[in-house]
Amino acid sequence: MKHSLFLLILFLTLNSFQGLETSQAEKQIHPFDINDYSWLVGSWKGDGFGGISEEIWSKPENGVMMGMYRHLKDDKLVFYEFLILDKTGLRLKHFHPDLKGWDEKNETTFFQMIDCSPTKIEMKGLIFEKKTDNLMEIRLKLNRNGKVETEVFTMSRQK
Repeated sequence: MKHSLFLLILFLTLNSFQGLETSQAEKQIHPFDINDYSWLVGSWKGDGFGGISEEIWSKPENGVMMGMYRHLKDDKLVFYEFLILDKTGLRLKHFHPDLKGWDEKNETTFFQMIDCSPTKIEMKGLIFEKKTDNLMEIRLKLNRNGKVETEVFTMSRQK
């Protein structure tokens, strides 16, 4: 009886570890192919930060996509961003309306790649997700007064 109980416990333990290995493997990053994100190419407009967000993405070239963002609030330009997306993640620089930079000269804001699929790019603190051919959602985690909040941008393709 003790021998049967030992074998049952051993079997259950091994099966539980096997399940852990499978779930760990599922969490591995998918191979990144910049061409999977051609759906970003073009002009997008939506909300966010209590105003209007506009984003424009170029076609992939040499493993990189280039983007530009501008934010308007109360019909006034608030800031610009210049964006670079590649297999490592997304880098951006902020600019005031007069194009004076927010960031130090050689510094960028970097969102490191965590995972990707043909319809979703997940980076540390930032997610781009294709909802339909003409709709995407951007989720940005921000630290506001010591509290982490998520700003959601619902963006529609402009024609």
